[in-house]
Amino acid sequence: MQIAKAMQQAIEQAESGQNENATEQFEALLQKYPEDAQVQYNAGIFFSQCGEHIKAADCFLKASDLMPGEINFKLRGCLECFQIGGGQVMNSDFLAYDIAYLQKAEALLKTILEQGENTEAQDLMNRISQHCMKNRLAFRFMDGDLEYCRQTLARKKELTNLDQRVMGFLNLLDSGEYLFEKGKFNVFLKDNLPKGDRQGFLERIRNMVLGK
Repeated sequence: MQIAKAMQQAIEQAESGQNENATEQFEALLQKYPEDAQVQYNAGIFFSQCGEHIKAADCFLKASDLMPGEINFKLRGCLECFQIGGGQVMNSDFLAYDIAYLQKAEALLKTILEQGENTEAQDLMNRISQHCMKNRLAFRFMDGDLEYCRQTLARKKELTNLDQRVMGFLNLLDSGEYLFEKGKFNVFLKDNLPKGDRQGFLERIRNMVLGK
């Protein structure tokens, strides 16, 4: 009863637009009851509505782990992962796309489809497959084929959102301040660099591609 009451208060605060209070409530619930699937699920719904899709995906996937038989938890997690992977299936200003989440979504959808026919899961799987085909450049970046990415970007007339992130990553790498790690759809700031003045064009690239 105590969990249900606290969760209802958090939901009511979210519905009335008191997002700061709702965030505190949900984070407290997650800390106190991390093994409660309903807490994880409702927190995921809230974070998703706030545009915090990575937090939301983590909550949905945790809820799915806690209640493997709840197909809706899996589907909601897959949808969130698709959004993070650049699918833009929700109205959000989220920009920190990461195709690794598409692989998470595909793996989870396979477990759903292995249990039997599911129209929603199959439709989402098809959409993700098509999205992956359109964004093969992002996977080539993760594989470390950076020269191929540079050559392809120079030829492409229309860039997808993920193509634009790849281009931003390459610009950051060319600045000499960032490092590439194979298997990651990201770049990482080198250690022990002078802070200096981080304004201007390069800073805008950082903000765009790193989701700042």
